[in-house]
Amino acid sequence: MSIVRIIEALLLLSVLVMIHELGHYTAGRLLGFTIVEYAVGMGPKLFGFKKKGIEYNVRALPLGGMCRFYGEDEGVADERCFNAQKAWKRFIVILSGPLMNFVLAFLLGLILILGWGVADESKVLVLGVYENTPAAAAGLQEGDQFLSVDGKAVENFESLTGAVTAADAQHMEVVILRDGQEQKLTLSDLYNTETGATFMGVTLAYGVKRVGPFYAMKESVAVCWEYAGLVFKSLGMLFSGEAGLKDMAGPVGIVQLLGEATRSGWYTVLSLCTLLSVNLGLFNLFPIPALDGGRLLFILIEWVRGKPVPPEKEGVVHLVGFGLLMILVVVVTFNDVLRLIRG
Repeated sequence: MSIVRIIEALLLLSVLVMIHELGHYTAGRLLGFTIVEYAVGMGPKLFGFKKKGIEYNVRALPLGGMCRFYGEDEGVADERCFNAQKAWKRFIVILSGPLMNFVLAFLLGLILILGWGVADESKVLVLGVYENTPAAAAGLQEGDQFLSVDGKAVENFESLTGAVTAADAQHMEVVILRDGQEQKLTLSDLYNTETGATFMGVTLAYGVKRVGPFYAMKESVAVCWEYAGLVFKSLGMLFSGEAGLKDMAGPVGIVQLLGEATRSGWYTVLSLCTLLSVNLGLFNLFPIPALDGGRLLFILIEWVRGKPVPPEKEGVVHLVGFGLLMILVVVVTFNDVLRLIRG
């Protein structure tokens, strides 16, 4: 992967993390928290400026960002400290990071649907034609829409495959729509000895239809929900043993995926960013120490106990959690690098 692709991928990943931190920042500003710094990137400071007591910095590593609150990981020294704020305010500020990822995922899904449309399952199109196949010999072309097979209407993938399976392997007539005109083509010698079934030699795709904004919003929610299901399904596979750490992607793997997506066009990039944004939002809500979900858990414990957990004890838990997360990152990154070396 070229340096340009790597930089593009790092910037895309940074945007996803920056949006997360923007959620914390926005909620903090609205609720009157004292913010020390909002930074783009991590590591040493390159440049920045200070406005109304807040430092806005660009840091050296183009990976992520941060929103740092006054006294965030310390005891209550004065009323400006993060832990001096009311529990419900802290809960909202912490929750706003993952919520902003979900908002971003919804907006990206909306852009995808309004810009590219949704699948029209009533239109089955030829996506590609293999050489030296019955489809190629009959003259089927990319973009042709199947209307009928041996007089049977094609309404979706299932009806097409069913009609082809039931057709005479020596002679099958299809009606297609090409450039607005109906054409009848005859396919011959469809029986494939390797598969033991009739075989046209095409790849298929559904057509696309444009939709209005309200339908697009509904579909965007459905897409985000579907992606969330994939995240939980993947976790289930990890716990059941169907998948292992070697199947997880760390920062290097994610950068590689984003880099490959940039070669495929904006649709692929936006689709992957939508999935990653949902993933980032959900992952941060898991009750894992050092993550937003772990901090939210401590606030819930505070509400149940009627008093906060001592900051030094909570800090130790988050420190241990952070250390374990770093070990996990190192392991999955090592696996990412091995995959890159092996190709």
